[in-house]
Formats: sequence, structure tokens, C-alpha cells
Amino acid sequence: METSDIISIKQFCSLYNIPITFINSLNEIDLIEVVTIKKTQFIQKSHIKNIEKLMRMHFDLNINMEGIDVVYNLLQQIETLQKENANLNNKLKFYESFYP
Repeated sequence: METSDIISIKQFCSLYNIPITFINSLNEIDLIEVVTIKKTQFIQKSHIKNIEKLMRMHFDLNINMEGIDVVYNLLQQIETLQKENANLNNKLKFYESFYP
């Protein structure tokens, strides 16, 4: 893993002004993945957008960790279903083009 693809949890929390315990809690309930390199914990930069969503749920909407877990998983399911629906619509349009 490239070091340019990761950011230390300490640095991330400092930039966003959030407690490190929040990131650790997200890791404990498997909503994010923490990578440890030489006793320093990191998160992938590609996951920052999702972490920002989780931060808004917790800090802006006052949703507890268990609630965040439920809401986040439901949002993931909705996103998957929307992609599947779009794929099926595209297939339907393709087959409809053969039978006007």
C-alpha cells in the first residue's frame, strides 16, 4: 500500500477536530478499516468520504454508534438496489429495442 493512499488517524482527527475514539469506535463495529504500520494507525484516503458521512450522522444528527451502523448498512443496501435497478432498466431497454 502506497503511503500516499493513507492518512494517520491522529492527523485525520486533528484536521477534522474529532476524537480518536470516534474512529476507533467505527473500526470496532467494522464500518471502517484501520491499517496499522509500525504501531501507527492509518485509514485509507479513499474512505474519507464515507467517514465524513458517518461523522455527520454522529455529530450533526446525534445518532449513536449502533444507530450509525444500522443507517449506514441500510444506505449501502439502497445504493446496491439502485445500481441493480439501473442495470435491469438498461437490459430491459436493450431487449425492448428488438421488439418495437
